[in-house]
Amino acid sequence: MLRACFTTDRSSADMSRHYYNLPPLTSLAAFECAARHLSFKAAATELGVTPGAVSHQVKSLETELNIVLFNRVHRGVELTDAGERLAERMAAAFFDISGVLQTLREQPENSGVTVGATTAMSSLWLTPSILRYWRSHPEQKVNQIVSDTLEFGAKVPDLVISYGPFNHPGFANAPLFRDQLVPVCSAKLAKDTTPTTLEELAALPLIHLDAPDKRWTSWATWFAELGYSGALRRGIKVNNYMIALQAAQDEAGMVLGWKHLVSPLLDNGSLVSLDAFSIPAPTSFFLSYNDQLAADDNLQSLKHWITTQASTVSDELNSP
Repeated sequence: MLRACFTTDRSSADMSRHYYNLPPLTSLAAFECAARHLSFKAAATELGVTPGAVSHQVKSLETELNIVLFNRVHRGVELTDAGERLAERMAAAFFDISGVLQTLREQPENSGVTVGATTAMSSLWLTPSILRYWRSHPEQKVNQIVSDTLEFGAKVPDLVISYGPFNHPGFANAPLFRDQLVPVCSAKLAKDTTPTTLEELAALPLIHLDAPDKRWTSWATWFAELGYSGALRRGIKVNNYMIALQAAQDEAGMVLGWKHLVSPLLDNGSLVSLDAFSIPAPTSFFLSYNDQLAADDNLQSLKHWITTQASTVSDELNSP
């Protein structure tokens, strides 16, 4: 196939370069390969052509650019400064193209979009939202990956919802919504205690979350934000937010709640919130996406849906 390309007539080559104003792609391919090997002979072997054909394509490129790209030395060739600059840029471009192609290979047609989130985000907010999405987009396939550390190894999802930006190469971050932090507990505990001051609240049994992600706000940080620096009552400590919420439902104590995130439990009466002590969360939840897939129609469709669902959060949090 490449040998045939090297014999393509000039008019066809001109058509292939018209849009980007590039030299013939066959000349660029021959140069890149020769620059990588620093050998016309090795380049010819890789491309399946003769060394003379490689030399001809490189010479044609040099003539068109009016620049010397290789110095011909006794035992081979070496790049000039201009040749090194061009080779570096071509290598970077080819690596980018290779990465996109690999992503496309790993996502065959109709494989759907993958979304990553923590257990709590997936259970309380994302899954119900995706179920609503499926009702209006039954042809779309969505896969969820759950990780409380948001460490996915080599299989990073296409979309990630995280508390704070998802710092991963090649991902863009967009704020999704900013929640309210408020104490929540069982209806019985709220009725039996009814704290009216921070001192009274601090004396109640508190459920402490020892999460791997230290961006999650602790009771100590929350109380400090409200200006309270006194002692906090010891309580049970768990390392998973869903376990903390279940312990609160079982009347084990107060847990710090992200009000919108836990709204399903507030709506069904499993938990109640002490709204008098509510403060804005220090950071937002973010929707992050693989920038290489930004033009993918399925990803854009789900991304738009999730963003639209989240747009109502501020109104809900500020409503009476």
